[in-house]
Amino acid sequence: MEKNIYEGLITALITPFKNGKIDKTALAKLIEFQISAGVKGIVIGGSTGEGTSLQDEDYYNLIKLSTQVADKKINIIAGLSSVSTEYAVNKAKILNQSGINGIMCTVPHYIRPEQEGIVNHFQLLHDNTDLPLILYIHFGRTGIDLADNTILKLAECKRIVAIKDAGADIMRPLRLSRKLPSYFTMMSGNDENCIAYSSHGGKGCISVISNILPNECQQLQNYLKGGNYLEALKLQQTLFLIYEAMFAESNPIGIKYAAQLLGLCSEEIKLPLTTARLKTKESIKKILIEFGKI
Repeated sequence: MEKNIYEGLITALITPFKNGKIDKTALAKLIEFQISAGVKGIVIGGSTGEGTSLQDEDYYNLIKLSTQVADKKINIIAGLSSVSTEYAVNKAKILNQSGINGIMCTVPHYIRPEQEGIVNHFQLLHDNTDLPLILYIHFGRTGIDLADNTILKLAECKRIVAIKDAGADIMRPLRLSRKLPSYFTMMSGNDENCIAYSSHGGKGCISVISNILPNECQQLQNYLKGGNYLEALKLQQTLFLIYEAMFAESNPIGIKYAAQLLGLCSEEIKLPLTTARLKTKESIKKILIEFGKI
């Protein structure tokens, strides 16, 4: 297969709003910020991008606007989440014609399907798109994990080529890397776990923090790719203070406020999410001042 697009640093991009609508100017600014930092890919309309809070019309418009701004300078990966396999398949068919580079498929949430149902769900998605797929594991959001045998079974599908792992099982790549196809990549979905995950065979991070610190997050991945774990650890220890402040409330509450402080977009967010509490804002502002970002 061609080079796997799911490796290194990918940013889970926030979606900027203005008076309840997508802020096109801010979206362009956010994407251009990522391109200028050398980031290779961005996830549009994922959980950080509040994709499940968008009406279908707004979701597809967001994808369209993002591909236009990107102009093939950065890979566009659409977040796809649904409790219904039928709805997810229909969405995948539309995305297949949208000019994007890949799809990030979340495990169906809330209904807690069995592993057999998960396999069938993703196999149907695979069969209804020509795009490379990355499976998104996040037990905290879906209530369901992927069993090792499920991952190995799905890896037999030629366009299921990666996993975004936002779980706590940092041993997963250590167990599975030697059993998976050589082109298949496993990426951390948690900024704070990326060193441990990479040391066990992971190939990158789908990052929230890179919305505001793409250069630092890119440097961290460069250290890891080069096997320079000592320098990676030093940088991670510094970034950990950012993680603590940014994830004090549900994502993307903190990162949206930080983006506002950096002049990238407003902190406006879709209900039922709410803007950051005063204590969280004070912590984020303090740490960004210490980092010399504001």
